[in-house]
Parts: sequence; C-alpha cells; structure tokens
Amino acid sequence: TIDATTPGTNARPDVPRFAAICLFRATYGDDATTSAARKLFVDSLDGCSYLMRSLLRGGQPVPRLFSVVRNVHHLIAACPKSIPKMELALRTLAAINDDDDGDNDNDTEQRNGLSEALVATLAWAYRSDPPFPGSDSDRRPDLVLEILRALYALDNTGNDPSKSRPSDDTMNLLGAVLCDLLRFSNANERVYQVKLAVVTLLLNAPEGYGRYLVDNDGIAPLVDILSRQTSLVVIERNHNSSDDAATVVPITLALLRLVKTNDAARRAVKDEVFPPGATEEAFARRASAEMAKGVTEGASRAKNMAPLDAPRGTLRWRLVRLMTWVDSNVKRSACELLWMLCGEDATEFVLRTGFGNAIHFLGIRGCVNMPAGVDG
Repeated sequence: TIDATTPGTNARPDVPRFAAICLFRATYGDDATTSAARKLFVDSLDGCSYLMRSLLRGGQPVPRLFSVVRNVHHLIAACPKSIPKMELALRTLAAINDDDDGDNDNDTEQRNGLSEALVATLAWAYRSDPPFPGSDSDRRPDLVLEILRALYALDNTGNDPSKSRPSDDTMNLLGAVLCDLLRFSNANERVYQVKLAVVTLLLNAPEGYGRYLVDNDGIAPLVDILSRQTSLVVIERNHNSSDDAATVVPITLALLRLVKTNDAARRAVKDEVFPPGATEEAFARRASAEMAKGVTEGASRAKNMAPLDAPRGTLRWRLVRLMTWVDSNVKRSACELLWMLCGEDATEFVLRTGFGNAIHFLGIRGCVNMPAGVDG
C-alpha cells in the first residue's frame, strides 16, 4: 500500500484504489490493446498474487475493496485462465499465514479458495456496521453486488479441475447471507439490484436450498420479485420488448428450479401465486362446475378456453399473459413454472390457465396432439 500526501493539504489520496481503477480501465474490453494488457497482467510473476493480497487485506476503505473485487470479477469472466493463478496465490498466502501461526492443517486448499475469499468478503460487507445497506453514500451495496456477480461468473466457468470446490462451511455461509439479503425491502433500488443478483445465483442453487428458504422465510421475497418483474413487462411496458427475457426469465427459472427440487418450496410458491382461502375456494367451485359440464358433454377433461380464476392485475393473471408472449424464452419459462405449480397435472393446468393459453405447451408436453410442424 502506498500513501501520498497532497502538498498543502492533509488529504491522503487512496493510491491503491486509483491503481485498481487504472488496472480495470487498462484491461477491460475485447480490443487488441486491452486484451494484451490483460494477458500481460495475468502472465506476470506477481500480478494475481498482488491482487489477492489486496482482496485479503483487512481494514481498507470500501471503495478501494470494491475496485479490487471489480478487477477479480473481470478477470474471472474475461480470462478464466486467471482463476487457477488466483487460487494458487490464495493458497500460497494461506500457507504462509498458517506457518506463521503454527497451523499445519492439510485442509488449506479447500478453506482458502477464491470462493472462500469472496464469500467471506460478502459476509463482512453485509454484516459490518452500520447496519446494511447504510446511507446513500455507503458503498457496501455496490460491493455486495459486485461480489455476487463475481460469484456467478465463477460458478459458470465450468468444471475446471484447477478450480477448488467451495467448502461446506462456505456454502452454508453463502446460503444464509443470500436468504438474509432477500428479506430486505424492495424500496431501496440499490438493494433491489442486489436481490436480482441473488436471484441469478439461485439459478444454480443446490437441491436442498429450497427447504432452507421455506424454513427461513425466503420464498415470499422471491415471489415479490417475480411480481415486480412481471409487472414491469406486462403492465408498465405493455408491449413485447427485447429486454423482456432479461427481466422475467431469471426469477422465473430460479423459482422453477426451487419448486422442481423441493415439494415444500413448490407448495410455498403455489400458495403465493394462488392464495389459499376464499380465492381458492371460489376456484374449486368453478373447477367442479367446469368438470361436471365436461362430463355432461361427454368429455373427460377441462375445456375452458379462459382461466377460471385469474383477475386482471394479479400475479397469476400476469403469468398467464406471459404464456403467449412473443419471446419464446419468456413464454416457455412462464409455462414451465405454472406447470410445476399445478403438479404437472394437465387438467389443473387448463383450469388455471385456460385451454387457449395452455394448448401449445400441452402439445410440447405430449398431452395433446399438435399439427405437424409445430414445435417448442
């Protein structure tokens, strides 16, 4: 760390932060100059080592730490071959510290990978005082957002054998912090962006995490995010946009993963989308009448063309609207989520969404015969 005093003042410019900013600007991009600069840094003898030292250094200002993490995120995404070099640097630093402390534990590699360093920094940023997210000038929400994006990039670099597997303790800590972050209000826009980054991480959530979210009040906040994102697409934009998929597909797929892997999560999400009580009782009566009508007409399946209970403006109404959206990713993800919430039951699916909305997806699922040439 280098400090320099500005002549004639008592201010001390944060030279390490400025160095991190310059490094990012010099290596960010795909043109020949930035690519060469990035390669020079990664291939240098001490580049990744110095960056990891900066990541682990305690007691530094949040803006500086943010600049360091941004460089780590960029290298993970733009230069995956830097990952084993950063992992090696962390293990080397950990081994030095263990030697100094007299600790000969052989578990150094698992305890001191890149995931461990990022998750530990995330936990500190969220749990440090003053209470998160702090004032408008507090940079910790920006730091948390950058760490979450770095973790997502790291999780999507493939099964590189040189990349260490996060320890169980690290995964437990990450799971607890993610759930805590989800429970924050959506009123603060910076915090809401953090929550959207949490959603992205949940696309690869372990199978058992749905149960943890159910037990720790993490499902309702996710459905709130789904409600807000679908409102943005269906109501506020009110037309098909190129941004629609980026807006609604991540949260839809994250919930889909949770409900597919855990029945308690499926019931919890279903209760949020189709609220129990008087609303469900009214739906049950209409469903019984519809099925009775079908029997009278000689049919054994529901044939209602419109949803039996999807009042305009409700979340279930918006999800049904998305079933016929122009963007194929939007409509497929909405259909898949509703299909799972209906327990993969074609009759309930039609009763809740309407045969006109459901027929294409039911054809894909092989529940009805589709004309030749029609696919997903």
